[in-house]
Order: sequence, then structure tokens, then C-alpha cells
Amino acid sequence: MGVRRFWFSWKYHIILLSILSVQWKGRNCQEQTEAVPGFKIEAPAEVRVQKGLCVRIPCNFTVGPGFTLTRDAIGIWYKGYNGNFEDEIVAASTDSSRFPDTTNGRFIFTGKVSAGDCSFSISDAQSGDAAQYQFRVEDKAPLKFTYIGIKPSVSVTEPDISQTKGLIAGEEVTLTCTAPTNCPGLSPTFTWEGSVNTERTQSHTLQHQDGNFSYWSNITFTPSPKDHNSSLTCTVTYRNVSTNTSIIFTLNVEYLPILKITLPGGTGESSSLIMREGDSQEIYCTVDSNPLANFSWTKGKSPVENTKQNGQNLTLSLRNVTENDTAVYTCTAQNQRGSNNRSITVSFETAQKPQTNFLIVGLCILFFTLVAITAVFVFRWMRKKKDLQKDNTAKEMPTSDGDVIYNNIGNMGSFTNESFMDTEKDEQDKVQYASLSFSTIKPKEAPQTEDIIYSEVKRN
Repeated sequence: MGVRRFWFSWKYHIILLSILSVQWKGRNCQEQTEAVPGFKIEAPAEVRVQKGLCVRIPCNFTVGPGFTLTRDAIGIWYKGYNGNFEDEIVAASTDSSRFPDTTNGRFIFTGKVSAGDCSFSISDAQSGDAAQYQFRVEDKAPLKFTYIGIKPSVSVTEPDISQTKGLIAGEEVTLTCTAPTNCPGLSPTFTWEGSVNTERTQSHTLQHQDGNFSYWSNITFTPSPKDHNSSLTCTVTYRNVSTNTSIIFTLNVEYLPILKITLPGGTGESSSLIMREGDSQEIYCTVDSNPLANFSWTKGKSPVENTKQNGQNLTLSLRNVTENDTAVYTCTAQNQRGSNNRSITVSFETAQKPQTNFLIVGLCILFFTLVAITAVFVFRWMRKKKDLQKDNTAKEMPTSDGDVIYNNIGNMGSFTNESFMDTEKDEQDKVQYASLSFSTIKPKEAPQTEDIIYSEVKRN
């Protein structure tokens, strides 16, 4: 009972003194004196290991006066501290069944406890390995002590991409992909993939004083606006290690504003517009820039107020236009990289007046009237010509005895007038008669000598 009471009293004082102690952290191995005199530990306060790789954490410790480490001393590493050590054991210096392997052999106690060496290693590091770790030594009673002055903090990292300066369109830049490791003999291979030119790359290796190595690869390229928000991937592959880690870096490229002026329903950029009196039209100015730009519409050199902004689109509204709205309208955008602008020329077309329309209608009516009159005259002329042709046909009879008769009568009339001219002078009061007889006319049978028809004039 006395030994047990002494142990609990000693443990209580250790915990109380540890609460009042100040913890000291550093990247390199640091010596920390515990609250109990003589108990010291030297270990790195912070350790970085790349996921899938390995790291060795060097550690040395001492015990207080009156205690001597024996060959039976056991070293134990705990993950964190919650008062229940056995549930958090990750590595121990003994294969005793009391400390079962909970990490599938990834954590190994590499130091010799009896010599004050508390080093351990982690292989195939996983994200869940990121934590603080504490060392505990147990030897023949009553030596059981947990060192809390330094609790190495392990962080599991990915390859890292850093840039020397901001990415600006048109300016050359160099990015670096770094893959530090504490595993000796592991030389990584870097592979770059992305929308930019990935041909200009260089790989480098640096060995530190503590024996660790740093590996990195540089890529040099000239970004363009189209590369903004695109991905650049650095893949790190190690030989003889089942790990292939990729880091994706999103490019943030700064560039001048890029403007485009369009019209509703249009398929491309517009630089001119023709409008009539009373028309209304919306004109869009779309801006692409990084960082975001401030932009505005101007009429000539005067600001335009009838605009509406929606994100990076500024709409100019022209309502009930008149000839005074004829001008060059310019959309200007500016950001930290500079300014840019685009213009559209608005022309005015006068609407046709009503009297002009009436004149055109009148001329059309007159034209059709003349055409109709001409058609009537042509029709009547053609009809008259046809009637004349019919009359001539009727007058022209076939050659017969009748023709001879008419001809002889004509000759006779001429003869009568000349023969009896003197008779008429002497006997003006006397009536003259003439008689014609057609009884002797016979149908014409065949071509014969014409019969002479005589006329007899009787005087009473």
C-alpha cells in the first residue's frame, strides 16, 4: 500500500507541475527541461511529412537524479494526450503484447531506450497521422514518467505550388512545385499539366544539414487572359514507393478589360447602328476583366445616364430617338491593369413625309390611267382596221357579167351626156327617159367573146 500511495502522490505532483510549465516549440530539435529536475527531452517541435512518404523524428531524453535506465526500460509514444495512454499508443520499444500494433507497422520505435534514445519513424504517412505526440518512459519502479515539455507536432502535407509574383497576362512568370521528404534515397519525378505551355521546366534537389532533402521543379510560361481560372497540375511520383500525389493550382491571371458591344438578337460585335425618328434600341457593353473593372457609357465626351448595369454587362437604352441622338457612343472600362474602350456610331434616318407618299400614289394612278387609255385606243384602232378589211372584201366581187354591165353603164352615161348636149339646149322642157333591159343577160358558161350590151334611148 505504501508503494502505491507514493506512486499516486508522485504522479499528482508531476501533473500539477506540468500545468505550470512553459512549453517551447521549434522546427529543429530543441531541449526542454521538464518541471521535475533532471528530466529533459530533446526533439523537434514540428515535423512535416508528405502524404505517402516517411519521416524520422530524432529524440533524446534524460532522467532525473536518483534514477538509472536499465536494459528493461521501455519507451512509448502516444498520439495526443487524453489521460488514457494505452488507447493512443502508436509505437513502443518492446514487442510485448501489452502494446499491440495499431498502425499496421507504419510507426516504428527506432531508438535505444536504455541509451536515452527515443527516436521513432512514420512511413506511408496518412492524413490521420497529423497530431501531437508524447513520449513516456517506464522502467523498474518507481520510474514512470511522461515528457510534456516538448510534444512533436506532425503535419501531413501535399506537394506545394508557389509563385514568385502575381500572374499578369503577357508577362513571363515562374511557378515552383516543392516536395520535401525525410526519406533517404527517394528522388521524385515532377510532371506538369495544364492549358499553359509546360515545356520549360527544371528540377532541383537540396540536401539540408539535418540530412533531409528538398525537391522542387520550376515551370516558366507566359499566361494569357484565356488561362485565367484554368488549372495547372503538378504530379509528384516516387520510385519504389506506392504514392503518386498531384497538386492542382488555379491560375489567377490579371489582364486589361476586354470589351464587346452587341445588339439584342445580334450574333457578333456591332460598330454602327441606323435608327429612325421615334425608334428605341438597347445597346449592350460586355466587359471581361480581372480584377473587376469599372465601366461607363459616354456620348462623345459627355456621360450618359440612361444605362443599367447587370454584373459585367452595361446596357445603354435609347428611347424615342431624334436627330439629336446621332453620335458616337463609347463604352470605357478600367481596372488595376489599365483601361480599354469600344465605340458604336448611331446614325439617324429621316422618315418619309405623308405628302411624299401621296405624290407617289398619284403618279402611280396617272401611270395606270395612261396605260388604260392607250390600251383602249389600240383596241379601237385594231377593231376599225378589221372593219375596213371586211368592207373592202365586200366591195370586191368575183369577175362576172355584172362587172361588164356596170362598166358599160358608166361608159354609156359619159356618152349620153356628150351626145345630147345640144338637144338639151333646144328642148329643155322635154323629159328624157332611158330604159335598160337585162333579159338578154345569160350566165357565163365559159370564156367567150363578150357580148355587147346595148342601151336604147327613146325620145317621145
